[in-house]
Amino acid sequence: MYKRKNRVINTKIILFVLFVIPSTVISNNRIAEADSLFALRNENFDTQRLLADTVYVNQAIRIYKDVLITSEDSLQKSEALWKVLQAFYFKGQFGTEDEGVKQDIYDEGIDIGEAYILEIPETVEVYAWLGINWARWAEVSGILSAAMKGVAGKVKEYAEKTIALDEKYLDAGGYRLLGMLHLSVPHIPLLLNWPSNEEGVLNLEKAYKIAPHNLYNKMYLAMALHSEDQLERSRALLQEIMNTKEIVHDLAIDSFIKKEAENYLLNEF
Repeated sequence: MYKRKNRVINTKIILFVLFVIPSTVISNNRIAEADSLFALRNENFDTQRLLADTVYVNQAIRIYKDVLITSEDSLQKSEALWKVLQAFYFKGQFGTEDEGVKQDIYDEGIDIGEAYILEIPETVEVYAWLGINWARWAEVSGILSAAMKGVAGKVKEYAEKTIALDEKYLDAGGYRLLGMLHLSVPHIPLLLNWPSNEEGVLNLEKAYKIAPHNLYNKMYLAMALHSEDQLERSRALLQEIMNTKEIVHDLAIDSFIKKEAENYLLNEF
């Protein structure tokens, strides 16, 4: 009799969970679970090889994807989408040294982003992280090849939408993305007439003005200034990066930028 009562009680609890607790609460809890896993992305990070152990990132990606599939709330889907795109960026950047594997990772993230972007309200987070994944895909695939396939236009579109929605998001991430795009993509008559070094420097100056503490802003502006023969200021920005002791972004990103700055100082000056 006692055991039978326990079964009744347990059944009532299950029914309460299924029919009384809103599905939005369950999805929010799932997103929080994925967030806690993604927060562990720097565990066991190799600062010499710039490689991360992706076990937690992979678990977070699975949960974010599950929320995208199961949630009927557009705001929840939007949050899960930009967060899974952020996780794909990290996994592609730091999860492997193989360029082909990197491309596959960005491919998956981009496919998910493009599949869901029309289902959700316009948000700066989704545009920014989808643009970043497209840019990284272009970098590992070859800038010229990507430009010929129209990827540059896609990155430009998402960067400009990011700026329009919130120019300060990700420490002026839209300006940073647009600036590097102008500097990286070749000017191709009749195909790509808009790339401009001048516009690239201008956008990177805007990013640096909004968030001078951001190491990416310093790094990319230093590279742009070097291309314009402003060597003294370029070197000073790179030295600022090298002299930064505290963690500005996270262990992986800070380590990556400092190594880039060190290599640039050694090879370009």
